[in-house]
Amino acid sequence: MKLKITFFILILGIINIPTNLSAQANRIITLEVNTQNVTQGNLEETCKFVGQTENETLKEFTEGVEIGDLVLWQGKANPGNGDLVRITEYIHNSGASLMGRDTIRDPQGTGVVVGRVQEGFEPGAEDTYFLKFEVKKRGSTNWEPFEIDPKLRLNNE
Repeated sequence: MKLKITFFILILGIINIPTNLSAQANRIITLEVNTQNVTQGNLEETCKFVGQTENETLKEFTEGVEIGDLVLWQGKANPGNGDLVRITEYIHNSGASLMGRDTIRDPQGTGVVVGRVQEGFEPGAEDTYFLKFEVKKRGSTNWEPFEIDPKLRLNNE
């Protein structure tokens, strides 16, 4: 009897799953930084997003997202030499505020900023934002701050 009730509850749960749940995903946006050579004046040469094309600038880099997606920004030292890169803040700059907030910070100091794409935007809406990150070279006690301005675009359904 207990098995029949459990099975019945399981079937009810499957039937009542929202249809848009399948569209939600985790979008991990990774910024790779040549930490040994990065300066304020050479970000285009020393920073690259995973998936960024060769002819695409940091400003042109656009990640496609869906309503409900969980977006995680993370940094990575390239090459992996013991240096650290941490993303510290997302700041909405212009266009649609797809995250529903003007600022998202990393309050825990994990180096990852997390936001969720909100409802209420038309497909094709673009969010230009500032992404703040810091680099700490191995053996140093100082974090050096940097800022770039990529985009998010709401995919057509």
